Formats: sequence, C-alpha cells, structure tokens
Amino acid sequence: MEQQTLIQSLVIAASVGVASGAVGAFIILRRMALVGDALSHVALPGIALALAFSIDPFWGVVVFLLGAAFLIWWLEEKTRLYGDAIVGLLFTTSLALGVIFIPDVELLESLFGEFPKLPLFEFSFIVLSAVAMGSLVFLFAGKFLFDIVAPELARIGDRSRFWDLLLLLVFSFTVALGIKLVGTLLMGALTIIPASIAKNLARSTTGYIMLSVILGGVISFGGALVASLYGFLPGPTIILFGVGVFLLSLFARGKG
Repeated sequence: MEQQTLIQSLVIAASVGVASGAVGAFIILRRMALVGDALSHVALPGIALALAFSIDPFWGVVVFLLGAAFLIWWLEEKTRLYGDAIVGLLFTTSLALGVIFIPDVELLESLFGEFPKLPLFEFSFIVLSAVAMGSLVFLFAGKFLFDIVAPELARIGDRSRFWDLLLLLVFSFTVALGIKLVGTLLMGALTIIPASIAKNLARSTTGYIMLSVILGGVISFGGALVASLYGFLPGPTIILFGVGVFLLSLFARGKG
C-alpha cells in the first residue's frame, strides 16, 4: 500500500471515528442503535446510481443518506410507524437494489470498505466535514440531551421535531463520510460501539460523551492500522477491534 493512501486512510479513520463517537452517544441514548445500523445500507442505491452515471459513488451515498434522513423524519410525522420500522423498510429495499445493480467487485468494496486513494479535494472534504459534524454535536449537545431527557417539555413550541431532524442529518452525513473506509454493511456499527463502551465505563453524562468521542477515534484509527499491517479489509477489522475493546470494558466494569 502506498504511504499516501495509508496516511489518508488513517486520518479519515481518526476524524470519522471521532465524529461517529460524538453522534453515537446520542443515538444510543435515543435507543436508535438498530436504526443507525440499518440506515447505512440505504447508501447502496446511491452507489449503484452513481456507478451507472460514472460519478464518484461517495456523492451518491451522501445524497441518498441525507434524503433518507428527511424521509424518515417526514414519515414519522405522517404515519403511525416508529422510526425503526420505517428504516427497516428502507433497509430491505436498499439492500435488495444494491445487490441487484452493483457489480460484484464494487459490491464487495461497498459492503466492507477499502483503503481509499482520494484526490485532495475529496480527502479534505471528508476530514473537514467529519470535524464539522463532531463540532455540531458538541454545539447542540444540550438541546439533544433536553429532547431525550424531557421529551414532553421539548415539544412545547414544537421545536423537538427540528432537533430530531438535525440529529438524523448529522448522523446520516457522518455515516456517509465513513462508508468508503468501513463499508455500508458495517459503518453503522462504528457509531454504536464507542458509545456502548463509554456507557459501560462513564460515571457522568459529560464523561460518557467525551469517552465516546475518544473511543471512536481510537477504535477507528487502531482498527485501520491493524488492517494495513496485516492486509485485512479495513471495515471488518475496525469493527472487530471495537468489539474487542467492548469485551475488555465489560471486564473492567466487573472489576470496578
């Protein structure tokens, strides 16, 4: 692997991991973990459509995931279905379309990720966007927490729907940023694992959020580094690395 590709991949892993840890902390508190995992699969039709028009699949992923966030938010208001049911329908439809229309070679990379060699603009866009997503989560952390802890009060003035949408958009965009490296099949898990570990270990809400952020960066960077050293696919390696840390956190919690 070229040194430039490795450096790009490790920087993307660290930045997207930090953003994933930040937004994942609130996804876990909202009990949307399975929603988050399924949402990443909605990117598959975007990849297929982009390939059909010879466009970089990344942009198809961004458009489809942000569109899915708006659709979920709108359907939650217009139907009696819960968010997880809506995402489940989108997940199965998207997975079927992706498997049918994405070529076999591209499908493997789409599902499990790769070490991408990116032009400077796209690399910079992913890293800076990941930093922006993490910053947005910290900026509005109080609003997100209030909406979770006191949903009835948050609905006064009908503002809670806006924060629901913003969290969904930040989450969807963060997932989109990491799909090239981690893959559609596993990227959702990267937002869940750091927050799950942090919830095992943290003793306060602030500590929980900060620990989730740190763990997101460490797990993603460490997993990508291990994958590069041993020639593994980055997506599965990052997730298995995170699962290993999660198991250690159970042991540490038991000792505490």
